Amino acid sequence: MATFKDIQLLRTTYLRGPSVWTYRPVLEVWLDLGELEDYPSNKIEGFTERLTTWLPGLIEHHCGVGHRGGFLERLTEGTWCGHVLEHTIIELLNMSGMPAEFGQTRSVSQHGVYRMVFRCPEESVAHVALRQGHGLIMAAINNQPFDVPAAVQAIKAEIENRYLGPSTASIVNAAATRRIPFIRLNDGNLVQLGYGAAQRRIWSTETDKTSAIGFGIAEDKDLSKQLLKACGVPVPDWELVKSADHAWEEADYMGLPVTVKPYNSNKGQGVGVNLTTEAEVRAAYDEARKLTRYVMVERHIPGHVHRLLVVGDKVVAASRGEYPEGRNNPRAKVVTVDCTDEVHPDVAYMAALSAKVVGLDIAGVDLVCQDIRQPLHTQGGAILEVNGGPGLLMHLKPSVGVSRPVGQAIVEHLFPATDGDTEGQAARIPVVGIAGTRHNAFIARLVGWLLQLSGKRTGVASSEGTFLEGRLTQKGDNTHWHAAHRLLVNRLAEAAVIQTTARSILEEGLAYDRCQVGVVTDLDGFEGLADHDVLEADQMTRVLRTQIDVVLSHGAGVLNADDAPAADLARLCDGQVLFYTQDPKHPLVVTHREGGGRAVVLNGRDVVLVQGTSERVLGTLEVLRPVNGFEPDTPALLAAIATAWALDITPDLIAAGIKTFDYQSL
Repeated sequence: MATFKDIQLLRTTYLRGPSVWTYRPVLEVWLDLGELEDYPSNKIEGFTERLTTWLPGLIEHHCGVGHRGGFLERLTEGTWCGHVLEHTIIELLNMSGMPAEFGQTRSVSQHGVYRMVFRCPEESVAHVALRQGHGLIMAAINNQPFDVPAAVQAIKAEIENRYLGPSTASIVNAAATRRIPFIRLNDGNLVQLGYGAAQRRIWSTETDKTSAIGFGIAEDKDLSKQLLKACGVPVPDWELVKSADHAWEEADYMGLPVTVKPYNSNKGQGVGVNLTTEAEVRAAYDEARKLTRYVMVERHIPGHVHRLLVVGDKVVAASRGEYPEGRNNPRAKVVTVDCTDEVHPDVAYMAALSAKVVGLDIAGVDLVCQDIRQPLHTQGGAILEVNGGPGLLMHLKPSVGVSRPVGQAIVEHLFPATDGDTEGQAARIPVVGIAGTRHNAFIARLVGWLLQLSGKRTGVASSEGTFLEGRLTQKGDNTHWHAAHRLLVNRLAEAAVIQTTARSILEEGLAYDRCQVGVVTDLDGFEGLADHDVLEADQMTRVLRTQIDVVLSHGAGVLNADDAPAADLARLCDGQVLFYTQDPKHPLVVTHREGGGRAVVLNGRDVVLVQGTSERVLGTLEVLRPVNGFEPDTPALLAAIATAWALDITPDLIAAGIKTFDYQSL
């Protein structure tokens, strides 16, 4: 049997946002099959059998055939190894617990070279999956051994290193369901939901609404109990103690059994419960003292320990913990039982009141009672403590009972839902994306100025630099992903205007998932993209359509009617379309107006806003000039006016804004 050289991985590019492939992050890999270009899968002896033995789940891959087993049919009939590598990686990701769901492989103009992509939300995980998939397919081709479980474990290990914790993930997933964008701000669980000034931040279950003072009070069990007791919340009797002798003295005075714990305990660390002897009390004191300077002795309340999750001002989930008999460590909990539907209204009120008294917007309230279906005061129940940053796993995956939508409750707390908001509008600022090559920096900066005049702090990322509120903050060409990203994480930005290029789309993807207005001035520039196998003008449609593909349904695409390829993108826009043209009788615009559409038209020297049969003259070209006398490119001026109109900026403000715009090319 012949031995084949390895498939060469020529280059890899992680596309972080919407791209020519899909809306979500993907890893793009350029492959050179070499001699394997002449050996599709059905010509490699035993290849299909070895591959399907190692990866039996491939039978579930529909591929382009469209049904279960479709990919196996392609394998048997003969398909190229770049395509096989794509499915190999996807299956390894599936086996690792992270379904990839998307992949494509396409040949390029160079013989034997392909572009292969697969979806993966974490770049480092994607690279590990590529490395393992490449090793597996070459072993299958050359009839060599391969350790599939080890490959899966390597991917799982990287997933565990990079993936969000269960609490954070549940919130992010709930946000995604609402189509709220998210940005991970560090390697841990600090996540931004939304863009710019509309964003909220979470760190696990702490939010930017969580009071630092409230969190500090919650950690101080003595102080929090004092405040709760003062507000009429039932709490167990307690005392702070400074020695084992003092602990036993207070325990003996209260009456056994008692609980001993650090005054700032967290997650059950150093806590001894149901202590019935002097020896147990002294031993528990010693354990608690290892963790904190102060130790608390607390009267033991008989009953079951419950955790109630309070979000905002209401209880959204409740869990009962059941402990092994005779164990004194609450971390020895063996089962969690969901009891959300059983909570008595009076108990829920006391839990919500406790969170409010301490000062937390999200809290885990621990209480003890015999029956959660009855008020606390009728059964001697009590609130034990209020915890900031509560874990959600017990509510997401209880040992007994149903999962509760706690992530959804937290997202609703951060972004109250409104009727008709199906695109996460509560978390979005107006984002304008501008693509093309014709005076786009001028367009971006003028639109930014008009947004600023309309009352929004506006950031602009352009080929002439990045600006915030009109101030230059970053010099040079800023038409790249990182510049746009900086605007979207800036809490001052109430609107963002982002100029992009075909190269940036091909090499990075867009920095935002959707935009309110997408502008395409032209589809020029294929000559400089040969390294991406863009060799003809017609190929630019696939690249720059990305800018129009991401327009929100309530947004608008602004297109140059005088550039036929750009105007043709109108069919791809989910929102409205505004054309701009220097020809008042342009057939496309005439038809567009007949349907009630909007356009900005140059009629002689007049700039006219038209919609259906109505027309409004904004001013002449001589009047609509920046304050310093700069004479703008006419199509660029029309594009900026159309964009401002699409943003619902009034015509009067548009005209006044142009005249006061102090533009200097940088």
